[in-house]
Order: sequence, then C-alpha cells, then structure tokens
Amino acid sequence: MNLHSHKHFRKNLAIGIAVAALSGCGGGSDQASAGSVGASAAANSLAKDAAAANSSAAAHAGLTQYVNPFIGTADSAAPATDPVPAGARGGTFPGATTPFGMVQWTPMTPSNGGQDHPVGYIYKEKTITGFPLTQMSGSGCDGNQGELPIMPTFDPSAVGINAKENFDHKNETARPGYYQVTLNDGINTELTATTRSGFGRFTFPAKSAIASANKTPYLVFDATRTNTIASTTGVIKTEGKDGLSGSTVGGNFCGARTYTLYFYAKFDRNISATINNGKANVSFDASSKPAVLMKIGLSYVSSDNARKNLEQENPGWDFNAVRDTADDAWNKRLNTIQVSGGSDTEKRKFYTALYHSLLSPNTNSDVNGDYLGFDQKTHKVQDGRTQYVNYSNWDVYRSLIPLNGMLFPKETSDMMQSLVNDADQCGAIPRWAPINVDAGIMPGDSGVPTIMGGYAFGATNFDAGKALDYMTLVGNKADVQCTGDHVRDSVDRMNDYLVHGYAAMDNGWWAGSLTFEFSTADFATAQLAKALGDNTNYQLFLSRSANWKNQFNPARKQLLPRYRNGNWLLNPQPNADMVEGNAEQYTWMSAYDARGLFGLVGGNAAAIARLDTFFQNLNAGVNLPNFYMGNEPSFATPWLYNWSGAPWRTQKVVRDVVNTVFSDGPGGLPGNDDLGAVSSWYVWAAIGLYPEIQAVGGLTIGSPMFDKVTIHWADGKKKLMIKANGAATNSPYVQSLKLNGKALDMPWLWLTDLKDNSTLHFSLAASESQWGQDSAAKMPSFGLDGFTSLSDALNNRGIGSDGQKTTRGLEGYTYDMGGWSYSSQALAAAGASPGGSVSFNGIQFSWPDGKLGLDNMVSQGQTITLAKPQAAGTLAILGSSTNASSAPTGKLNVTYTDNTQASFDLRFDDWTLGGGSAKVGSYNQIALTSAHRVDQNGNSDSTKAYVYYWDAQLDQKRTVKSITLPYQTDNGAVMHVFSMALK
Repeated sequence: MNLHSHKHFRKNLAIGIAVAALSGCGGGSDQASAGSVGASAAANSLAKDAAAANSSAAAHAGLTQYVNPFIGTADSAAPATDPVPAGARGGTFPGATTPFGMVQWTPMTPSNGGQDHPVGYIYKEKTITGFPLTQMSGSGCDGNQGELPIMPTFDPSAVGINAKENFDHKNETARPGYYQVTLNDGINTELTATTRSGFGRFTFPAKSAIASANKTPYLVFDATRTNTIASTTGVIKTEGKDGLSGSTVGGNFCGARTYTLYFYAKFDRNISATINNGKANVSFDASSKPAVLMKIGLSYVSSDNARKNLEQENPGWDFNAVRDTADDAWNKRLNTIQVSGGSDTEKRKFYTALYHSLLSPNTNSDVNGDYLGFDQKTHKVQDGRTQYVNYSNWDVYRSLIPLNGMLFPKETSDMMQSLVNDADQCGAIPRWAPINVDAGIMPGDSGVPTIMGGYAFGATNFDAGKALDYMTLVGNKADVQCTGDHVRDSVDRMNDYLVHGYAAMDNGWWAGSLTFEFSTADFATAQLAKALGDNTNYQLFLSRSANWKNQFNPARKQLLPRYRNGNWLLNPQPNADMVEGNAEQYTWMSAYDARGLFGLVGGNAAAIARLDTFFQNLNAGVNLPNFYMGNEPSFATPWLYNWSGAPWRTQKVVRDVVNTVFSDGPGGLPGNDDLGAVSSWYVWAAIGLYPEIQAVGGLTIGSPMFDKVTIHWADGKKKLMIKANGAATNSPYVQSLKLNGKALDMPWLWLTDLKDNSTLHFSLAASESQWGQDSAAKMPSFGLDGFTSLSDALNNRGIGSDGQKTTRGLEGYTYDMGGWSYSSQALAAAGASPGGSVSFNGIQFSWPDGKLGLDNMVSQGQTITLAKPQAAGTLAILGSSTNASSAPTGKLNVTYTDNTQASFDLRFDDWTLGGGSAKVGSYNQIALTSAHRVDQNGNSDSTKAYVYYWDAQLDQKRTVKSITLPYQTDNGAVMHVFSMALK
C-alpha cells in the first residue's frame, strides 16, 4: 500500500469510518477526547527523544507520507533463487511504534498452517489472530516477540487459533506511528504508541445487525500465547473498575531463554472481565460511546513500572494527539536526511528504508531508569541514558549501526553503552541479543564490530575503555561466555582460531565461516585500541585481522574451509559448512583489506572479471556463486570495484540492485530485513555512500539517486549537502565529483571531512566514465604492508617471566596462544636478553626489547619495506613454529629494487620439538635453547624450548627493497619470527 500524503491518510481513515457508518455506528471519528494533558505528556516524551533528531536543523518536510510500513510484509517480488531458511520475505510489520520504541503494536496473522516463517504479519493472509504489543522487525527466527495479543471481537471463541478470515487489505491503513483496520465484522481498530505504551481506539458498530442481535463487544487479552509460543504462562487481574494488569512469559527467540513482560492497561470506561488462566474477555458498554479507548504500558521489570510508564508518557485520553505526536517524532527523524528530485516511488522506497532502519534496537529501560539485566536482576540505567535491547549484531554491524551512529550519535552511544552494561552482567559483549540474553546464534563475535562501528561513525559517548577490555578478553581467551553461550561459538573453535589462526572444519557446522567473522572482530578491536592509544593491542589484533588469509586457497583462489592438519575442504556445502552463504560469497567479504584480497585473487583485472561474473545474479540465495542482496555476507561486495580502478562498475551494480531488487509494494524487500539491516543498505546506496570498512570512519562512493540530499548533523546546525547534476533512475555514472569545490579523484571520503557544513557536488550521466580509474592504490586498505622494520611488525607476546602472570592470565597473550611462552630468565641464560643482541653463524641479530609487550611476529603475510634498501648475500631469520606436528612451510618473497623477486620456502620446527620427541630438520639450526617454559600464570615446567636459525642465499648484485613473510603455512601450524638480518 502506497501512502502519498496526510490527505491520503485521512481519506483511508474516512473509508474505515464509512464502513462502520454504513452499519449505523458512526464510530471511528476523529473526536478529541478529554484530557489534553495526556497529549502534552506524550508529546513531551517523544519530543525529548526526538531532540537528537536535529529538530532545529531545518523546516521539516512532511516525510511520513512517503513511508509504506507494508513494504517487506510479503514474499520478495524479486525472490532469491534459494533464500536462507525463512528468508523469502522481509518479515516487517505494519503496526504502530515510535523510533526505537519498546512498544511495537501490530496485527498478527497465521503462518499458513505453520509453513511460513518467521511468523508475525504475513501480507497474503486474510486473518488477524490478535494485535500483540511487541515485535522484532525482519528477524529470521521464530520467537520474535509478538507478546500479549489483544483482539476486539463479538465472539471470544473465534479469537486466536480458531479465527477465520476476518479482514481485507482495502480496509487497512498504516503509517509511522499509526495502524488502522476495519474487520469484516465492522469493528474498526486503530493503534498508536508512545515509546513505552500503546493506545488503542476500538470502534464497535453498535447499531449493526450483529450488535442488534445482542452481540456483546469484547477485547480479548491473551497472556498464554505469543507469535510462536503456542502455550505459555500468563497472569491477568483487574485494577479497579477500569483497568487490568498482569504478565506473560515470552521470548524463546531461536531457542534463547524466556523472560517476563508486564503490562498495565486502562480503559476510558468501566469494564467487566472474565479471567481464566491468563486469558481475559473484557466487555463494556459501547452503546453510547462506540469508540472504546484503551491504553497500555509495558515493562520488563514489573506491572507497577508498566503503570508508571503509562502514566508518565500518556496520562490523558486524546488519541488523535498521541497519534499526531508519534507522526511528528517520526517526521523529525526522517528529516535528518532530506531528499529532493527522483520519483515518488523512489522517495517511498527511500523513506520506508530509513523508517525500517530506526525500529531497533529497542528501548528496554522504564521511565524511572529500571531495566532487567542479563543477570536477571533489576538495574538502573545511568541518568540521562536509555538501556536498549534487540541487537541482531551479525546483521546490523555492517551498515545499520554506522548509519545510526552517524545520524543519531546520542541514541547510538546509549546503545553501545547498553552492550557494555550487558557485558558487565553476563561476562562478555553479547553477539546476538534479544531481550536480556545472548541468543548465541550466528557465527563470530559480532558485538565487537557493532560497538566499533558505532564509535567510528560518531557514537563515542560510552565507556569505550571498558568495551575494549571486553574485546581483548574475548579475543584472547578460548572460553568466554555470556548467559551460558560461548561468545566465539565454542571453546574448540576459538582455541583453533588462536593456536592455528583459523577455526578448523574439524568443528563441523558453519565452522568454515568463523575465521572471517573472528578476523572482523579482531580488526574492530584493533581500531578501538588505536583510537584509545593502546598500541600493543592495536598491533596484536591488527595482525590477527589478517587470519582470513589462512583460509584463502591459493589454487582455487577462494576462501575455503580448512582442517586442523592444513588440508582443505574444496567443495563446502552452502549454509552448512559456511553460514547462510557459499565459498564465493565469503571470498569477497574481507573489505577492510581489499587490496590484499585482490592481490591474492590475481590482481585488479582478475578481480574485476570475477566480480562481473558474481553480479550476473543480484539476489542469488545461498547456493549459487553470485551476489545475494537478501543476506548480509554480500553487503559490501558491490562496492569493491572501487578498489580495483573501475568505480563505474560499483555505480552500475548498486543502481541495478536498487532499481530491480527493491520495490515499494509489500514484496519490496529482497529477504529478511533483520532489524533494519537490509533497509539500511538501501539508505546508503540511495545517497551514494557506503561504510565499506565498518570499524573505520570513512565512506566509499557510489552515486546518489536524487538531485539533492541534505544530511543534518546531530548538532542541529551543520549539514552535508549532496548535489547531483544529471541524477536520474538510470543515470548512475560519476563524471566528476567535488568536495567543497575541490575536485576529488577517488571514491573515498573520511567522515571527519564531512562533519561540518560541507557540499559534495556530483556530475552524473547515463554513460560510464573513467572517473576514479587511477585511485586504486590510494584507497584505504588495512593489510600488513606498511612496515619499515621488523620491530614495527611485532605482534605477539612470546616471552613470559617466571612467577609472573600474563595480562589477566589470558592464553592469547602467550607464545603459542594456548597458554605457554618462552621464559625470559631461561632465554637470558641462553644469551638472549631484551634489547640485546644474539650472534649466530657470524651474523649479529637484534633481540626484541619487549617494551610494548610484543617480542615476536606471527607470520601473516607482512611486507617489510626497508627504510634503506640493502644489497646482501644472505637473509637470516631467528624463529620457530607452534602447534606443529611437522615443520610448516610457507612462501617468503624477497623483492629487489628492480622489482624482480626471489621466492623461498621458510620453515621452522616446532619450538619444543613436540615436547622433545622430534629432531631438528636440515633446514634449521638451533640458535638458542631455553631450559624451561612458563605458562600464562607464571608457572614453569621442564620442557626445553628452542629458537631456530634459517637462512636463504640472495643475489648480491641486486638490492633488497622489501621482504614479504608467508601469509599461511601448508599444514596449519603458525610460524613466528624474533629477528631478521641481511648480510
């Protein structure tokens, strides 16, 4: 349904009234009820929330007219060939809510006999089984809230599972903050909301044939079922002559634990309630006042708090004013980005996408600051803050959190602080968090890039230092849990990642996609460490962010699962060995090191050719080796052309996706919206910018769809103006671009350069240009290629001290990342002291001083470009391997100043020779012998540990420019380097 204007809204409302009027009731009119103080309180509540939405930025246009909440409620009009389970439709809802609201009051329909998932509102259905007060927009799992369904009826026995077809879409209206439907029995239902309360107007056709047949009007409250829990525990009791209170047990999202939702409801008249085991049939006299008003507060703490929420946010009875206040709150949010030009269809697609992007995370704290924590205890949020829940972090870290961080830094800062509060209560930042629990679903450690994505894009007002502590905890320990779920999937998987540099397929289901996700979390940790001045953890975690290369198969040139022994799984099963995708889709996910990825693929030309094939299908699903717009792993891929020297291809592909995969009808989303994730991608695409490197405050460039886009910054004074001469539906190609009048020649912008009064001026056309073709080498890419000496590249703590515990006793701060290190005392006795030198085979080596707590380098493809090129006949390295049943081999490349190269097999034996059971190979010599080792708690053992010497003969007639270490080994073991010398 397309909603064009406020006039159109009133017309649709009038249709609903007319249907009722034909039955002789005259109900549903826009009569103003007594108690304008209620409207004032609601207005004050939402106005306070909307203050950060730049209310003083400009005269606000009427933008809610362009929002169609029905978009995404039907199966995609451009369906994926093979969607993820439950991924055929957007899974959105048309009900009434406010930005980031606790209450999301919406109709609920059947699920086609249990065939259609996720459950909620499914557009093709003709039956409404109730109007639950909570929802989770676009989530793929069942258990997506849907608690406390309330249903107006003349026949309580026909509510719920017994309901028959009872409505038609022609009698239904939805707009931000308001939903209306006239049921087939003539009852007109209207819903609106404040942040923590719902407000319903139920107009019963008092003089209809049904009513004249002595039918009694009811509102049925059902606390014994939710969207997906067929039978749950509920309690309802009366409150005086005109109210109800109670609770219901909901949750169970993707199998997560349940929780209790409390409510407090008031009517505008006396009621009679028949209550039986958590169900209440509420009747009342509607003969003289057929428009029955009912308002209801929610809380996850208590019914008394639900009452306080209701009384503070909506103490009066002016439905129209509350509805209009909700509309105004949405309008202010939407006006944060003002667009002009383009068609009405494009505006509907854009503003509905922005609307969907602001539905979650959701308010969880009550008006008095109380909220239920992850420890199942009641906490009080800090003054001036709001506690939020419902984080589909695996989905939203890629584009939604950067969008909200950029537009609404206050709220997003509170969202980030909420995750830190959760960690205080459960032990770690949750990775997928519905109400007060980590659901433990989806791979990786996605809460970490969520927090850094918010921080990088402006949401910095939270305890970032504590967040970094939690990030480094989970990144250095195999077993960290939140509410009983392992944050990095399982002990074995995280242990593999630490000690091998990849999560092995020996762990089974989905293990093949864990390494990329863990590496992404490590990159985010590195960036926050850098921002906070923690250079030790910056270097350590930046190096681990390169672990994805351990799964890049050099023969297939594809990201593939690997076993612990180094063997490859060459034909992984989509959505089994790799979560919700396939090997080709995952290959393109390392956007933070695009240059490194393209180098492995075979260079820019090879990458372009392969991407061209990839985009032959724009919504492929999980099986085909093509782009899948309907799911997050592919989000960043269309923008990768910008790193290849062919940005016009990004401009074309993104515009094709926007034009063909999205639409403005119920089937307008390509797959699950996942709490706004897919919609946020559309918002970025439409304005011509994208947060390709989520943990870095910068944007890569596509092309805007509109003649003019104005982004109002949160201070309410400054703005970014995007002007696009020649913008049109099929005019995506950038001919030129200027920032504040200065020509730009590459498709990248740093956010700090935009956070003032800035103007981007595009010139667009329907024919491609070569703009940006020479920019590939200048695009930001965070590989391990910026070092001028080995000391700059150190990234591992490998030398412990007898009797001294490592930082928090974490195994990730040890040499083998499993808990054991060299002893500094034993090494000193062998001749290697911090900052000293070691002489072997006539070569003098500098021994690391360890001042930053880093004393060796895990080999991960680092390129060390010598500050001063040097001619030499020998390259010599001191190092060893860890977790090596046999000596690993990796390719080391020496590049000379004439750009010729020499390649060598670097090999190091295991540092303990398998605990003393093996012998040194011919490729190594023992340079140092440590008499004992030390564990993470400072305890020593009698196992000898060795440092080996390896060398290679160079061409003395050439001058060495750089040395590139192996990015992976043949058997999955890890190689370390302590020192390197040329002679």
